[in-house]
Amino acid sequence: MGNRRRITSSNLGRRGRASEVVKVIPIGGLGEVGMNMMVVESGGDMVVIDAGVKFPELSTPGVERIVPNMEYVASNRDRLRALLITHGHLDHIGAVGNLLETANVPIYAPNLAAELVKSTLGKQGARKADVRTIQMGRSYSFGSISAEWLPMCHSIPDAAGIYLTTRLGGIFHTGDFKLDDSPTLGSATDYGALCAIAERGVRLLLSDSTNAMVPGRSGSDALASSAIYGAMAEARGRVIVASFSTQLARVQMVADAAAALGRKLAIVGRGLRDTAELGQRLGHLQMPSDLIIPIRDADGYLDEEVVIMTTGTQGEREAGLVRMSRGEHRDVRLVASDTVIMSSRTIPGNEHPVNEVVNDLARVGVKLITARDRDVHVSGHAASDELKMVLNLLRPEYFTPIHGEYRMLRSHCELAEEMGVHPDNINLITDGQVLELSNAGANVRGTVPAGGMLIDGKGSWDSDGTVVGERRQLARDGVVFASIASDYDGLIGYPQLATSGFVDAEDVDLLMEDAAEVLIESIDSNGAESLGLGETKQIAKACLERFFNDRTRRRPLIMVTQIDLRDGQIHD
Repeated sequence: MGNRRRITSSNLGRRGRASEVVKVIPIGGLGEVGMNMMVVESGGDMVVIDAGVKFPELSTPGVERIVPNMEYVASNRDRLRALLITHGHLDHIGAVGNLLETANVPIYAPNLAAELVKSTLGKQGARKADVRTIQMGRSYSFGSISAEWLPMCHSIPDAAGIYLTTRLGGIFHTGDFKLDDSPTLGSATDYGALCAIAERGVRLLLSDSTNAMVPGRSGSDALASSAIYGAMAEARGRVIVASFSTQLARVQMVADAAAALGRKLAIVGRGLRDTAELGQRLGHLQMPSDLIIPIRDADGYLDEEVVIMTTGTQGEREAGLVRMSRGEHRDVRLVASDTVIMSSRTIPGNEHPVNEVVNDLARVGVKLITARDRDVHVSGHAASDELKMVLNLLRPEYFTPIHGEYRMLRSHCELAEEMGVHPDNINLITDGQVLELSNAGANVRGTVPAGGMLIDGKGSWDSDGTVVGERRQLARDGVVFASIASDYDGLIGYPQLATSGFVDAEDVDLLMEDAAEVLIESIDSNGAESLGLGETKQIAKACLERFFNDRTRRRPLIMVTQIDLRDGQIHD
């Protein structure tokens, strides 16, 4: 790694006053895959890098998407100068609309990412945004922070890393990247630019850790292109290729193979179609004018003349492949002679819905090809050898891994130490932890609110809130509704109990009768006539929870409604 320059009183001027600090604060993306968002503060100025979403999991039933908790950004909105975007994937731009609700600041992004931000905001019905397209290599000033975008190869064109210049030295945020010298679309990683910022100085490196546990290299797009062509050439019926909606490189690979094999290409799904049209408009996609056909016209061709491209590789409920696998797609009904290519890898947390799709496809009897079978997908994230090469090129003084689950971050720290970064200069942090860079070093000091906010329609909740907890309980054990009436003399009549998702219909009557008897005894024994409204409900809830746990070893959600005839009101 070479010798490190020792900071003395003679060079403090170049790196600011001894009391100055630059804060680096991950709001999302460190400790999970997705929801990427990073705050950088210098003096009275603050920028945010990326604002992405995370897809819902089994532990978040009914949730549409998960976005970072932006409480800290909201409380410091007066100091926020801009949102800086590395690339156009939803785990980096999907929460831009939420950020704009917090602070309406200009957005700086590479060309394709800028257009995807506008499109995403339009679909979300978000407020009009000031989106500015950056030029690679040009410096942009945000008070005491300046930013420069450097081309980095990823699985989407116009991906970039961001080099921040501060009074305390240079900070390089890699964004998502890999080292592929022959990508299907977009630019290769600019090694010259990396060497140039290494000469200027990388005080702190923030580097993508998604594939830190993967040995070797991530593989070139050329591998995936060849594998997809080979699989399509062997197919005797229709071919259905599923990928991410923003995976323009896969669209180009499929289009090239289809054209070479004399097949027509039908693109299914609004998001994928919009992205493909945008890619053509910006000059990233090159396809013959007669290649693309509407899906409704596909039945006019022989099966061996058709390729269908869609989304759904992560088991998303309403995505094309998922609906096809369930026999619910209005335009495509899968048959055993079809070949389905899933050109992706499973994002951690999505294993269960993906397995459901695979099982449904097996029931249909299609020929299924995944990345486990052939190289129909190559990752857009650098594997361990590539990460070590970047560490060697940049020679950072301090290192912090970003983007990934804790095990991935830990593995990347080990790579950094292997490449010569001193262990004391490596900081593994997670969402909300504050990394302070000063003339004395880089240290973790305190925390800020972070973690996920769960979005469902127009509602949003903290991931630790009661709504999702109640949904989990409902999904696990069902619900029991109890209705009781009382006046000054105590209970009136017999409690009414009903249940849903708890016990079979043949068992419910006797169980509810016994529960009602126990409930009456419990309330009467506590002096029903003298109990306040809140006390009666608490006793009823606790009594029913004990009873059902003793009888069934399950804990349904208990909802108690009390009709208090003393004031004529109904209380839940």
